[in-house]
Amino acid sequence: MAINKLSSGNKIGFAKRTITGVILMLVLIPTAVLGSWPFFILHFLLAIVAIHEILAVPGKSKYNPLVKGVVYLFVLSFIYWGIVKNWLTDPTTFPSTFFDFTMSDLVVSVMGIILYALILFLIAIFTPKVQLSDVTFLFTMGLIIGLGFVGIYFLRFFPNSTGFIKNANYITKEVSIPLTGATTTMGNYFTAYWNEAKYPQWTMSSFPIIALCIGTWGGDVGAYLFGMLFGKHRMNPRISPHKTWEGFIYGSLFGAVLVLGFAAILEFAFHIPLIPGLLQFSYSEPLALMHVLNGQASVLLVLVSLMIPVVGNVGGFLFSLIKRQYGIKDFGKVFPGHGGVIDRFDSVLINSIVLSIVLLVTAYGWNLVV
Repeated sequence: MAINKLSSGNKIGFAKRTITGVILMLVLIPTAVLGSWPFFILHFLLAIVAIHEILAVPGKSKYNPLVKGVVYLFVLSFIYWGIVKNWLTDPTTFPSTFFDFTMSDLVVSVMGIILYALILFLIAIFTPKVQLSDVTFLFTMGLIIGLGFVGIYFLRFFPNSTGFIKNANYITKEVSIPLTGATTTMGNYFTAYWNEAKYPQWTMSSFPIIALCIGTWGGDVGAYLFGMLFGKHRMNPRISPHKTWEGFIYGSLFGAVLVLGFAAILEFAFHIPLIPGLLQFSYSEPLALMHVLNGQASVLLVLVSLMIPVVGNVGGFLFSLIKRQYGIKDFGKVFPGHGGVIDRFDSVLINSIVLSIVLLVTAYGWNLVV
């Protein structure tokens, strides 16, 4: 296969993307491992900037303070409703353990979503500058940003719960823990596994979100590199003129290999599955009892590893479509070579939604009536 000649601009662009990606990982990994306040602060700041970037897409002076206030209020409420609900259930958790909680489900207020839509329509009725297209844009993007950041929080704290089983028929069934042969109930599998492994569950629960970022950003860097070197066939010039099928295929494989390599190092060198009983190379008795993949968790791990860079590319196209629609190059200028928060986290946001759904469906034993 002939290698394309690289221009100085290509080399500089690749270097910027790689350096920025490495710096992001150096910031993300410690905060993800620490969880609690550090992770919340980073998560909150990124969410605030992302909402600001969405509001600035049609023009910085397009929306008045009322519209901006409504969008900030509701999108942040979508993201942090789980924390608020946790606090309302037990007010004594603040401030000592306010953020040290489990997130065993995707928690979004349906009433909040309905109210958000109604208020946007009311604003459009009484504010001539806000058109129906603005309502559609703000509602759709508000949900995507909100659910994306909820998914990031879910992936960080879901493995910190007692167990991954959501199907009531299996929660009390007993299974053995492969490390020691001790038994536990399926509903308590996470906690029992890490107790037997003698690893702190709080730290171990950070690896899924780290793996997702490795696969997403690794696939992005791989697609950029392989697209420059071997790209001949454009995927969708109308939306993203520089992306090629060669870059997409090789980049996706590269991202999947990075996720599998990361998971392999954790599991085979340190006996740390990506998610015990759910995403691992070894046989999973909980999955077998639920009749999911005959207990072959490695199949799910491989599928998820391939899915992450593929979905990441689709997420990139989604946000590229928005940029083309509004005639902007980037959503912001926070990260050199990457643009704004949304430019860098667009694929992560979409991936977090999809992977969260995959994990929850599996936790229900692939029973879609949940």
